[in-house]
Amino acid sequence: MLKRCGIITAIATIGALALAQGALADPSNAKEAQVIPASCDNGQSYEVVVNGNGEFTPGHVVGSTSMFIPQAFDLTFEFTPTGGSPESETDTSAKHNVHGDVTTCSIDFTQTFPEGSFHLFGTVTGFFTPAS
Repeated sequence: MLKRCGIITAIATIGALALAQGALADPSNAKEAQVIPASCDNGQSYEVVVNGNGEFTPGHVVGSTSMFIPQAFDLTFEFTPTGGSPESETDTSAKHNVHGDVTTCSIDFTQTFPEGSFHLFGTVTGFFTPAS
């Protein structure tokens, strides 16, 4: 279960960093939406919304129409069951042909549920749209 939850959360986080346009609908209201804070090496901090389970799913930048398109990531997922010990898994992946004006963002996100808590942290490298 830890591995499955870790992969789903990692994918969701990456999707959050692979921003999609938020012109007409608020993506944070979607059923599976996850809002995740990111601090990037361009000197900016963002909140991104992930609405997908694909490994390189784009994420919406909250408050804009910009998207973050992930190219590579190195994420660790940690699940701590209520009253139990933490279990962790690291997921590292990259596209074969990384391209664009890349930015690396650090994420550190924790969410608590009745079953326990999820902690996701690491880096995601990608580019923002529109291209500069």
